[in-house]
This record gives sequence, structure tokens and C-alpha cells, in this order.
Amino acid sequence: MSKSETKSRCFARCRSCGATVTAAIRPDGSIRPIGISPDCTCGDGDFERVLE
Repeated sequence: MSKSETKSRCFARCRSCGATVTAAIRPDGSIRPIGISPDCTCGDGDFERVLE
């Protein structure tokens, strides 16, 4: 990631098990958990943004 790109953070929920994690929103709109592997502990990697 270049210095000119901004990082957005959000809470994200695993679509499979419902676990909630802190995540980064990439410039392409994809969501990646912060501080853990790209996949959830349940083995799924499909996250959706939790709207506040």
C-alpha cells in the first residue's frame, strides 16, 4: 500500500459463523481482518461490514 492510500477501518462479521472482528477496508472495497489470518477461525473468509 502506498503512503497516498488511506486505510479505512470497520467492524466486520463473518457471514458463516457471525464472529465480529476489526477489519481494514482495502481500496478495492474488500474487507480483511486486522491482526488475524485472512480467514475466520471457523475457516470461512467471507466478511461483511457491520454498519453502526
